[in-house]
Amino acid sequence: MDIFFNEEYATLWTAISSIMGIIATMMAVFALLYSMRTYNKTMQVVHYGEIDKMYFEILKEALSKPHLVRRNIVRSEEEEVEYGIYAFIVWNFLESIYDRCILDNGLQKTWFPIIETERATHLAWIKNPQNRVKFKDEFLNFIDKEKFI
Repeated sequence: MDIFFNEEYATLWTAISSIMGIIATMMAVFALLYSMRTYNKTMQVVHYGEIDKMYFEILKEALSKPHLVRRNIVRSEEEEVEYGIYAFIVWNFLESIYDRCILDNGLQKTWFPIIETERATHLAWIKNPQNRVKFKDEFLNFIDKEKFI
C-alpha cells in the first residue's frame, strides 16, 4: 500500500483528483442544462393545455349563443353588447396566444390558423378605432399584415 502513497505518486493522485473534479463539474453543468430543458418542455405542455382549455371555454360560449360568431347579421341591442364583450374576450385571448407563439414555432403551427380563423370572424370589431386602443401596436400590426404562417 505504501507504493501508492509515496512522493512519486502524489502528482498522479493530484492529477486524478483534478480530472475527477473537472468531470464532476461537467456532469453538474450537463445535469443543470438537462433540467432546464425538461422544465421548459414541461411548462410548454402545461401552457398548451391551459390555452387549449381557455379556447374551449370561448367556443362553448359561442355554441350557446351563435349570434356571437355570425358575421353581417343584425343583432338586437342586448346581442350587440354580448358580441362586444365576446369579441373583446376573443381578441384578448388571441393577443395572449400571439405573445406565447412569438418564440415557439410549434405553437405557431397550431395556433396561427386559429388566429386567422377568428380574425376573419371578428375583423370588423378590431378595425374599430375604439377597440384598437385596447391592444399592443405589435399585435395590431401582426393582425393587419394577414401573414399567419
